[in-house]
Amino acid sequence: MKSRAFTLIELLVVIAIIAILAAILFPVFAQAKQSAKVTSSLSGIKQMALGLNIYSADYDDMAVHDYGTNYLAEDTWVGDIYPYVKNRGIFFDKTIAEPKGTQDPVNGEIFPDPFYPGFNYKWQWITNFSLNVDGYSRYFGGTDCLTAFSGSTDQVRSLSGIEDVSSRLAVTPTRYANLNYSWMRFYAYDAAWPTMDRYASGFSWYQLVWDARRQYGNRFIGAFADGHAGKFGKEKFVGYYADTPSQSEATTTAQYCAAMERNGRWAFWGKPWQAN
Repeated sequence: MKSRAFTLIELLVVIAIIAILAAILFPVFAQAKQSAKVTSSLSGIKQMALGLNIYSADYDDMAVHDYGTNYLAEDTWVGDIYPYVKNRGIFFDKTIAEPKGTQDPVNGEIFPDPFYPGFNYKWQWITNFSLNVDGYSRYFGGTDCLTAFSGSTDQVRSLSGIEDVSSRLAVTPTRYANLNYSWMRFYAYDAAWPTMDRYASGFSWYQLVWDARRQYGNRFIGAFADGHAGKFGKEKFVGYYADTPSQSEATTTAQYCAAMERNGRWAFWGKPWQAN
């Protein structure tokens, strides 16, 4: 008995079904891959949190410094805790391709700044994870939100002086415009008040943390002062909308200060004018 061959229509139907299944499954696979990368980054930021705490234990409970000398030195907070974690890879977000530097005969691997020609950095300066410099590692003085940074010099924080270490953000992913690397610190006072309906086209202290939504969506990851890692969302930010001003929570500094106080956000970001 002769076997029956497939007709052209039957073959086209099968191809169409396969194409439909592929269209359905490929986004699912992509989401699963992205989720795995976020999980990997969360594991890495947990190691950073532990490194920060071990560093502080070795230095009389004082927080790590953000940096010391110049852009071609390795003494940023990343370089300071690197001996405790011994893993360069964790400082680069797995949701973005790790940047590749250029070789300099004197300084080794360097990374030129595309927005500021002539500035070159060691990798310890341009990681995808940034330190909460004025809310975790130091404070400036002043008497309130409106007079923050009015102190003559900044002072390193003691971790034991922070009232709620489990709520205080220490490190989080950041995004430097559309680059695959960022800056090793951010100002919490500025980062808490981003323009929510736009991305930065260049360097912006306001957008460093918020623009990480390019790869994280509505939930970010963070290392906290007590050594744990966790997630946080839009509720931690005071929203400003450039294109739809009616949605803005604050359009003046006074409104921003009130919004931070009203919703208890200072416990998360830290007050630049207080040691706790």
